[in-house]
Amino acid sequence: MATLPTTTDEITADWLTEALCGSGVIPAGTTVSGLRIDPQAGGVGFMGEVGKLHLTYDGPVAGENGDAPSEIVAKFATQNPELREMMRPTRVYEREHRFYEVLAAETPLRTPAVYHVTCNPSDDPDVPEEYLLLMEDLGHLTLGDQVAGVTPEQAQKALAGLAEHHAHFWNGAHLERATFLPDINGPLNQGGKAIYEASYPGFREAFHDTLDPKMAQVAAAYPDSCLAMLDRLAAMPTTLVHFDYRADNLFFDDSESGGGSVAVIDWQAIARGGGAYDVGYFLSQNLSIEDRRAHEQDLMRGYHDTLTANGVTGYAFEQLQDDYRVGMMYSWVIPVLAVGSLDFTSERAVTLWTRVIERAQDAIFHHNAQEFVG
Repeated sequence: MATLPTTTDEITADWLTEALCGSGVIPAGTTVSGLRIDPQAGGVGFMGEVGKLHLTYDGPVAGENGDAPSEIVAKFATQNPELREMMRPTRVYEREHRFYEVLAAETPLRTPAVYHVTCNPSDDPDVPEEYLLLMEDLGHLTLGDQVAGVTPEQAQKALAGLAEHHAHFWNGAHLERATFLPDINGPLNQGGKAIYEASYPGFREAFHDTLDPKMAQVAAAYPDSCLAMLDRLAAMPTTLVHFDYRADNLFFDDSESGGGSVAVIDWQAIARGGGAYDVGYFLSQNLSIEDRRAHEQDLMRGYHDTLTANGVTGYAFEQLQDDYRVGMMYSWVIPVLAVGSLDFTSERAVTLWTRVIERAQDAIFHHNAQEFVG
């Protein structure tokens, strides 16, 4: 195959023709005749680049799975050499690419259709790794907004889909081929302790006015307990944990045919462990304080009811409540780590993490979850 593009600008119509023919998206003999890149629809972030491609074709467009798409999202790993080496031990790119190859067809959650996957990891640090995803554009759906917070109705849909997903993989079911999947308390997540310790001084300086004085004490002591919390999450019934189940990664289908379903992106941090982490993270950081306090119990009850309706047994609601508190407290790591890549010139980014901190610390003290930090 032709040289793999490493940025959106390097994608050509000839390369796309070869990639889409190779995956059966377009039949042999059809070519990509037109390519337009939308520079406003993607972006370059800490982890990599996302671009939106508009395509036209010459020849039949009916491939193995229906008509070829006119719009595609391309996702690249970061090309910053320092960041790439920093991210290499975390295997985040390999995890997401293998998810789409191995597990996307298994989960009841809707995920973007994938039109091409290049996944060439290497254990040799002198051998460059290659990653590229071509995926369905979900722009016709309603993207969640973590700044505003999801509505209670959106939260109910998100948790119903999450519960079906967790139930499907409960006790490790359907994960036999997922040899790439790390344990939630394994070395990859354990490394978060050192990153937290390095990030916390800058985080506290940047958000000093938002951080409750009581939370500052808990946050400073967090590294001493984070590995024990990971062990607690690992001791829960095992499932496929998304680990970044937040509003900005969720698309809601509000159409009559969609039935209120949710589509989920960004599977880079997946792990094998307790699904209560996803629930604690989502509810504590993605709803307004008022909505969480008013609807939290009903939302958790709905999540638990969906688990049991999908065959989960031996997991009492009271156990979920205890596990939820652990997940909530451990997920405090997210805003602290995020400060390392925060663009302080972005008003939305600063507003987002300010609201996340306010929500998270309120939920932690509301549930006395700080007791897990010794």
